Amino acid sequence: MSERMDWKIKRIQHNIKQIDVTEHLKCSSTLISLYENNKGEMSPERIERYKQFIEGNN
Repeated sequence: MSERMDWKIKRIQHNIKQIDVTEHLKCSSTLISLYENNKGEMSPERIERYKQFIEGNN
């Protein structure tokens, strides 16, 4: 399993919706979906903010 899938599972387990992530990161849900499904990229800074948001909402 990829690291991205691990983060997607953590997000889902903590009841964090994609819309919550998109609002926090100020990006589209398409970008988050593509990233989580290994079909797109995000900047390293945005990835770090993505991870921090999920960890901070445990």
